[in-house]
Amino acid sequence: MITTHQNGGNVSVLLAARNINPLSRLFQRELGALLDQLESRRPQLGAVIIGFDAEPAGSSHELDHLMALTPAQAADCMHMLDAYNALLRRLENLGVPVIATLAGEISGHAFGLALACHRRIALADARFSLPQVHQGLAPVAGEIVRSVRLAGLQAAMPLLLEGTTLSAAQALEAGLLHAIATNDAELAANVQDKSIAAQPWEHKNYRLPGGGLDAAPVRALLLTAPAQLRQRANGPSPAAEAVLCAMVESMQVDFDNALRIESRYFCQTAINPAQRKGGFSL
Repeated sequence: MITTHQNGGNVSVLLAARNINPLSRLFQRELGALLDQLESRRPQLGAVIIGFDAEPAGSSHELDHLMALTPAQAADCMHMLDAYNALLRRLENLGVPVIATLAGEISGHAFGLALACHRRIALADARFSLPQVHQGLAPVAGEIVRSVRLAGLQAAMPLLLEGTTLSAAQALEAGLLHAIATNDAELAANVQDKSIAAQPWEHKNYRLPGGGLDAAPVRALLLTAPAQLRQRANGPSPAAEAVLCAMVESMQVDFDNALRIESRYFCQTAINPAQRKGGFSL
């Protein structure tokens, strides 16, 4: 599920994309063990380089494990998500550069984990998506919060509200990537840049791309967004509406509280099978 390789001062980590699951205790244990190892060796680390054993195009595994939850399971779901978010926060706060190298189809929680890395470098043919909304679910595990903070509200909307697949060039333009490489050698060369060891919002002068909720373009966008969602879905779209609420509300609080808001909206969509069946679809 997770393999590591020491290369001088760098540690290369390979994750099996199909096993990245915030609601899996087994995956959380493996990720926790990896973080324990990295934290214990922090003084000797130059960088952590994370790659993904991505799935071929059209794979649907990313959504298969997100079963409908009952209301009685909501508290357990929140507890699991809190624990997973804490693991990703440990990764973000490792204190050494964490660099994601991306190729192929990077979807759902694999992309979510990549967003928790300090730098993301992709091959030109890589593709990125958060498709959960197509099955009536909200993205979770920081996928909404990090996307909005990296790309801004408007640029993140196609990814989050429509489940749009982005090319590497589109992801770069949106601010979700730092660089694109044309081949493996160029990818390896880009990894040598270890100048970033924190997320943008951790810096004092951070500003939300595209402006906050008080920016006139954002206010105008939010006035029409709910009606556009319903028009596109030919009626109510519970998952997309929940995602939009999570996007907006998460912008008004600190990062950790934003993660809690996101988790609540995921549980809201997941515990209602009727809503999932009637979820937003293009």
